[in-house]
Amino acid sequence: MDRPPLQPSPAARPGKLADVVPDPLDIAYIAIGAKRALAEWREGPRAPFPFEGELAYIEACIGQAPALQRAWEAVQDRWDFVWCYEVAEPFGLAYGRHLLQGGGPDAAAGLLHDLVGDALLAPSA
Repeated sequence: MDRPPLQPSPAARPGKLADVVPDPLDIAYIAIGAKRALAEWREGPRAPFPFEGELAYIEACIGQAPALQRAWEAVQDRWDFVWCYEVAEPFGLAYGRHLLQGGGPDAAAGLLHDLVGDALLAPSA
């Protein structure tokens, strides 16, 4: 599915994930998935909340949006699905579950790869 091209920030330098401008819809759909994970967690057995409030948890989840943008840029010519539905929301759900189980940000790339799969591989010549 086509998405309008986003303009990089004027200070953006190529190659730095912190300078990638994420799609606002990715942010929204990551948050939707993360909220679903939080609802599941709250329905489960009582456990200490691993964040200082819900906002910190959601911020941790949507903080991965630049990685999703970078992945989209890598696969957009080979992706025939609705990115927000097929990647951003399921990523928010999986990453949210991971964080609520005490996991850290190191798993984000693997979770994203699980969703996008071989589309992240460079196309064959």
